[in-house]
Amino acid sequence: MASVVRHIDYKPFFELIEEPFNTVASPRFFYLSPIHAIALNKSVSAVVNRKGVSVVYGDVGTGKSTLARIMHDHFQEQGFISVLLTNPGYVSENALMRTINEAFEIKPGRSLKDNEDRLKAFLLENGEINNKTIVLIIDEAQELKLPLLEAIRRILNFESDKKLLQLVLFPQEEFRAKLQDYRTRNFRRRIVDASTLDRMDVDTIGKMIDFRWRVASGNKRHPFTMSAIQKIYEYSNGLPSEACVVADNACNIAFINETKQITDDVIEAAIRDRFKNVGSLDNKPVPPSQAEVQPPVQNGGDGVGREQPL
Repeated sequence: MASVVRHIDYKPFFELIEEPFNTVASPRFFYLSPIHAIALNKSVSAVVNRKGVSVVYGDVGTGKSTLARIMHDHFQEQGFISVLLTNPGYVSENALMRTINEAFEIKPGRSLKDNEDRLKAFLLENGEINNKTIVLIIDEAQELKLPLLEAIRRILNFESDKKLLQLVLFPQEEFRAKLQDYRTRNFRRRIVDASTLDRMDVDTIGKMIDFRWRVASGNKRHPFTMSAIQKIYEYSNGLPSEACVVADNACNIAFINETKQITDDVIEAAIRDRFKNVGSLDNKPVPPSQAEVQPPVQNGGDGVGREQPL
């Protein structure tokens, strides 16, 4: 049985050191597009100047979680006291406060009031007396229920002549509707800065693919043709994570067929296979294959009579 199992590893075939399109959040492979750079700089500025609350909206797959990690790492490198919470859908206000205290290495109490008092004492000692910048970053902040937002607002209210806790939220788009609720009006007033991670255009998708390939290969040129990148963009609808999945699948197909150049035919095969088995995040129609999905077989490597890579 072992003899019929073939491990698909396209890295040696393409002379890669690492996989270029892994969707695990990795700052090393994160392409900082102009849109991401604006959101990052605006939120960092709000924190550095101790303005209070900033929000970075992003749809699934726009790089929101990686940007949160990059921001957290940057703050720690600057000597700030920074913690990053993910998936904050806690069942109670006390559960949230206990988690925040544990993240800041504060011994948690039993009651909600006890935990709030301990956090306030921490903020007073470090933010006021020691003049430290204290940052709480919450990814997937759309999961915060209204009572949890109110609990956070109470902590934000604890300030001197400066804001002692800097909060950066990374929610999905549905958080906008939550902020329009009348009950969140006081929290909404505390937001001093907000950004949106819009989807990438085709040029930015191409630059992201080039950046990731160079990181993974030791600065070698990628094998995707211009029309292949156009196909990736059209299917992914500008979502970087979906573009990476299709690009990775295309590399597998090219490896199996021993072709060094990835053309739009290879991308179309990868798209049909993905749509057939997974579908599209945006439910975009994909033209059906003329026959059963089969990766195209091409002669590899010379590029004669083919489009040249971007």
